Amino acid sequence: MPESLLNRRLKLGRFLGISLYVHWSFALVIAYVAISSREGGSAVVAFSIAQLLGVFLCVTLHEYGHAMAARYFGIGTVDITLLPIGGVARLRRMPRIPWQELVVALAGPAVNVVIVGLIVAGLWAFTDQTVLYGLVGCVGEFMGYPMNEPLIESMIIILLTPSLLGFVTVMLIVNFFLVAFNLIPAFPMDGGRVFRSLLAMRLDYRKATMIASRVGLVCAFVMAFVALSSNPPNPIPVLIAFFIGYAGIAEARQVDITESVRGLTAGQVMIRTQASIPADWPLYDIRLCWQANSSPALPVIESSGRVIGMLRLSDVAKALAGGMNQSTTAKQLIATGSNIGTLREEEALEIALLRTGRQNRQIPVVDSIGCLIGIVDLDSMLARAEISRHAPMTLNEFS
Repeated sequence: MPESLLNRRLKLGRFLGISLYVHWSFALVIAYVAISSREGGSAVVAFSIAQLLGVFLCVTLHEYGHAMAARYFGIGTVDITLLPIGGVARLRRMPRIPWQELVVALAGPAVNVVIVGLIVAGLWAFTDQTVLYGLVGCVGEFMGYPMNEPLIESMIIILLTPSLLGFVTVMLIVNFFLVAFNLIPAFPMDGGRVFRSLLAMRLDYRKATMIASRVGLVCAFVMAFVALSSNPPNPIPVLIAFFIGYAGIAEARQVDITESVRGLTAGQVMIRTQASIPADWPLYDIRLCWQANSSPALPVIESSGRVIGMLRLSDVAKALAGGMNQSTTAKQLIATGSNIGTLREEEALEIALLRTGRQNRQIPVVDSIGCLIGIVDLDSMLARAEISRHAPMTLNEFS
């Protein structure tokens, strides 16, 4: 199967040992900014796009702040992806120790604080401080204090006129906003993780996550309500609020599962089976496998017995419905997108699940040379984990 359009990314490079990607939809944002500013001429269009790229440079540095803090605690980062609504650093796992999570969560906003400090110092040293006084005046107006009209007007001109000073001023405002916005206690944003880590210092980790996710939902609802109540309604905060709510619920569920299997290995919850599909089997023979097997996915193995991937029943059905050549082999079928990771029998289950994800519900368990010894079925994993905790046993005990 071709890669889903929603998951397509462009690799920008590898920095500090971490791959940096940008989502394809970012091009739509650039196009929107260019079209929106076209009436000002080519200089304004170029200035607007430069501001956008500057914003996402700050977002990138923010995410690298998280990644570097996590690395200090021995936690790797899979990659960093820039999205139209921000950036995402995929850590291999979140720190389980509350104070370490607190440090990792604060590291991103701390980078933006440093950027704000550097810009303020630069403006103070190399300008007549008009920008700084203008910003103070804007804040005073927002808080209801008397404002200096000429100062505010000069501030607006600086922001709208293509210039280095205007660019730097926008970056100052953006980084200040990134600090304030990310510290909102909306899990799984930085502020929500700070909140969860503080709760976890006193409460059970699972309960702390549950409370933080519910507070995050309230924050997301308020954000969406305010955005829709504005005149005119602003759809962007609504989209961000939806993302926050969805991501918070998803992570809370993931934490609930990983906490339920904490202390267990893949071998303790796997189904011991040798049911598999040879890599050289053609589609004609593959379709007969599921007449004798109820599993929705089966491992594909080479002649040596090594597992090279998983083939889903739905993939086979789609191939047949699409008129695929009956001589197409199992190896060719998994090469189009069904490959997944494998687990080792002795691996800690909660760490293994974070590494493999949950897109595939059946994950093969292999020995030291990669040969199949069983399957972890995510749909029955929690029940098997409960049985294993109360009545640990091996197959030999039944003989």
